[in-house]
Amino acid sequence: MVAGTLYTYAESFRGYKCRVAAEFSGSTLKVTQVASNDTSRTHVPAFESDDKKVNLFDANAIAYYLSSDQLRGNTLEERTQVLQWLGYGGRDVESAVLSWVYPALGLVESTPANVQRAKDQLRNVFEFVNGYLKTRTFLVGERLTLADVSLAADLLLAYEHVADEAFRQPFTNVNRWFQTVINQPQFKKVVSQVNLCAKAVEYDPKKFAQAKKQPAQEPKEKKAKEPAKPKEQPKPAAPAKEEEEEDDLLAQEPKQNDPFAAMPKGNFNMDEFKRTYSNEDTLTVALPYFWKHFEKEFYSLWYCEYKYPEELTQTFMTSNLVGGMFQRLEKLRKNAFGSMAVFGENNNNTIAGVWFWKGLELAFPLSPDWTTDYESYEWRRMNPDDESDRKLVHNLFLWEGEIKGKKFNCGKIFK
Repeated sequence: MVAGTLYTYAESFRGYKCRVAAEFSGSTLKVTQVASNDTSRTHVPAFESDDKKVNLFDANAIAYYLSSDQLRGNTLEERTQVLQWLGYGGRDVESAVLSWVYPALGLVESTPANVQRAKDQLRNVFEFVNGYLKTRTFLVGERLTLADVSLAADLLLAYEHVADEAFRQPFTNVNRWFQTVINQPQFKKVVSQVNLCAKAVEYDPKKFAQAKKQPAQEPKEKKAKEPAKPKEQPKPAAPAKEEEEEDDLLAQEPKQNDPFAAMPKGNFNMDEFKRTYSNEDTLTVALPYFWKHFEKEFYSLWYCEYKYPEELTQTFMTSNLVGGMFQRLEKLRKNAFGSMAVFGENNNNTIAGVWFWKGLELAFPLSPDWTTDYESYEWRRMNPDDESDRKLVHNLFLWEGEIKGKKFNCGKIFK
């Protein structure tokens, strides 16, 4: 068990990611607040283990050290991806956020041109992450990792001060993911409340001149209070209502041409299963949940294999093929779940998957919007009472095993 002391400024987003990581892993962490005018420490945040053997001064390194194996990633591929997101956040995201937020709050001197450049950079960040999250719940794999914790912390100041309603509106995937991360109990224990910006703080060169006499770090306390202005509190209520109305409209719209509308309704809660699969252990929680609640009278299980494996080359390209299929099946998400996996290696791989959906027939021919990719696969209805079929579900839900001598390589979840 890791034990030590974290030295951090009050309300520091860098300190937050370290503290949240410790909450997830159960590490024993003493937090010592560093005064804004304390020059005795060159680097803040900093970490020192109780046995004095570990001394770290980089927030991402500290957070990684304090993380559990789950947060770091369960495989070499996942751990590498986590590190990639930590680097991206500390480089591209931090630069864009701080180059806009700090001048807007009068903490540093800047120019209108530089602030506008930062706005454009942050919009590019949101566009990139929004596209990446289109078919994903989390940044790495199917569970929350340090990549999510760290990037959410890196974006925290933006969401609080400059990424207002108008800025956020196009980026629904990022907003959904951000809300998911900051509402985790471990995150909320460290950052009890995040007040989303209703209107961006405007950059004014005079702010820096007025704050010049104050210590550089002191405005952090002032910064933390700004989102709680009385005028701003009621504003999020209106857009929330509008978003609910939009969601209701979107929910109603497909019903006009919903192929599943006339099918008998069972008691299987698709949304609850998807949350269980995303947030709980697959073997001990999600699979037992699935078999306990699956209703073979109302839902059907299907196994598929790619028809043309000889045409597949690089495994990452094969994985992209699956991702493209998922994007084109967007309107099927409400009533279906699928686990698709690439098996094999470069120039010797194939795709196999297990799906289940409402109804007892093959779903794709029910709508012309869903027929683009399914004919490239052989489909077989599975028997939920057959032991070999249950084993296939087990392997593909867990992303393990092999198909025709090819071992599991990577996977994607449609949910």
